[in-house]
Amino acid sequence: MDELNKSDDCDRCVEIFAIGNELLVGQVQDTNTYWLVRSLTGIGARVRRAVILRDEYDEIAEALASGLRRGPRLILTTGGLGPTDDDLTLRALARALNLELYEDEIALEMVRKRYEYIASIRPNFSADLNEARRKMALIPRTSRPILNPNGAAPGIVLDVNGITTIVCLPGVPSEMKDIFTSSLQPVLAHTIGAGGYIERTLVLDRGDESRIAEMLFHAQSRHPAVYIKSRGQMLEDGIHLTIVLSAGGSDLSAIRNEVSATEADLIDGLIHLDYSIKRIVES
Repeated sequence: MDELNKSDDCDRCVEIFAIGNELLVGQVQDTNTYWLVRSLTGIGARVRRAVILRDEYDEIAEALASGLRRGPRLILTTGGLGPTDDDLTLRALARALNLELYEDEIALEMVRKRYEYIASIRPNFSADLNEARRKMALIPRTSRPILNPNGAAPGIVLDVNGITTIVCLPGVPSEMKDIFTSSLQPVLAHTIGAGGYIERTLVLDRGDESRIAEMLFHAQSRHPAVYIKSRGQMLEDGIHLTIVLSAGGSDLSAIRNEVSATEADLIDGLIHLDYSIKRIVES
């Protein structure tokens, strides 16, 4: 782990690894990654990579080790925390960091309470902790479990060398979202901190991306902190050419000022090209 390093621009960077064969054969759509990207961007994080991985031990371990070498502030995984043999995420994480797997008492109690609850509401359901259920309490040494309010498998948090925090979440969307919006909030406050995101859309009176491409290129070079993207969009009154400005970070006031400066620059360029702005929408 001594070779892990952190690039200067990764203080709010995040990488996401969605794990599961079912995602790569089309049995299940990966809605988790989309939801996480939107949620993380909304608090000012910068998602730099999102990858789908098979349930293969070596592949997961190699992907995690590679992510750690890039030094993001946060790595999030989804999937692979359940009781079956193909739920390999925590074993692969332990391998990537050369850590021992052990049965954590707090995690085991979380699993126990979940099955006791299910047994209390479901007739003829056993709350006994068999080997498969106890597997969900096997976590890498130095990691810590976080409560899953809506499922049996706890989430896991592991800090690596004061650089990257790894968070492993279940793949079931409702469980992943519940942990993210509740148990994980202190971790996000520590790793990403306070921040925000601004998205502003300029709706043009007519369309032709090719006529504005060069102007957008030069505007982007003058305002590198703001992402500028033109695209055709179906709005309530039909299809329009739009220019979307977006930026996130820790200082919401500074972000807003930079987006406004970029907007003014673009409007000048559009007027020069004989375009007019139908409306401006901020979200």
